[in-house]
Amino acid sequence: MRKAVTEEFPEADRAPGCLHPRDTYDLIGHAESEARFLNAHASGRLHHAWLLTGTPGVGKATLAYRMIRHILGGQSLLTDSMNIPETDPVAKRIASLGHGNFILLRRPYDFKLKKLRSEIPVDDVRSLSKFFQGTAAEDKSWRVCLIDSADNLNRNSENAILKLLEEPPEKALIILLSSAPGRLLPTIRSRCMHLPLREVPETDIAPWLRHHASAHDDILDAAVKLSRGGPGKAIALVQNVDTVLKPLSAFLKSLDRSQSKIDHTIANALALQNASASRALFWEALQDVLQAQSIFSVTGEWTGAFKPLPISKPPETWQKLWDKVGETQRVEAAINMDKKTVMFDMLSQIRTA
Repeated sequence: MRKAVTEEFPEADRAPGCLHPRDTYDLIGHAESEARFLNAHASGRLHHAWLLTGTPGVGKATLAYRMIRHILGGQSLLTDSMNIPETDPVAKRIASLGHGNFILLRRPYDFKLKKLRSEIPVDDVRSLSKFFQGTAAEDKSWRVCLIDSADNLNRNSENAILKLLEEPPEKALIILLSSAPGRLLPTIRSRCMHLPLREVPETDIAPWLRHHASAHDDILDAAVKLSRGGPGKAIALVQNVDTVLKPLSAFLKSLDRSQSKIDHTIANALALQNASASRALFWEALQDVLQAQSIFSVTGEWTGAFKPLPISKPPETWQKLWDKVGETQRVEAAINMDKKTVMFDMLSQIRTA
């Protein structure tokens, strides 16, 4: 795998440790969606706003950057695709965020507080009017804005975007990414061409991941199973193998014991300030394993990551634990809670239920 470029500050639109989507040039599982955009552009009636939706890591941003390279004049290797190589001059300028006709809207980094802002400020959205109303940096070229992610817009920001969508400038393309489109204003959704990206089959993710990541087969297999159909998430899991996959595997193998120090180790490690990405991945992976165990306890067929758990509980118990993990993750994200205590208590509940 190519090593992700180290930035001077965190980027809200890149998973920690992973290559940025604007530096990713291959896309799997979304040929129909790509063809739909190509056909719309070729027809001369390209809609001014596109809403790309799907689960985290499914490929929304990767597809968006392929669309942007194409619309701004990048030269594809094939006539019926957007396979524009990274050596293309347009691709290079977009990758460096140096193309005058492209603007990226994302959660900004607050240098004073030394952390990412929680939302996209309304002032940043309002600045788009100046970008679109001004003279294009390149004559007769499109001007493109990518909003990654629209889920980070507050209500004032959404209203500012809506005004722009209602009165689109000529040759303007606005691409919005969302993992939770139901939370957006209905009027925003109605003014966009919706492009939903479906989960990528595991049979497609597995060979792709082996080509892009170096790890033991058991780690790669677990990452595929826990990816929820998202190649990007599979990569993130491999990148976080020491903080997510290995500790989770150790915890699951120890469930036939009354208590283990692994619970404390996991809780301590995932409570660190720089472990937020690993913590989110761990919560989701734990939930997926519990769901697989619930199914296994009924059908006897194991479809989850790793192996069936070394303890037996009624299906209802596994289901309740699955619900509890999901609810705990949601509450923790909404309320300032002691992360170490929350994680340790949840792991203990699973062990003793």
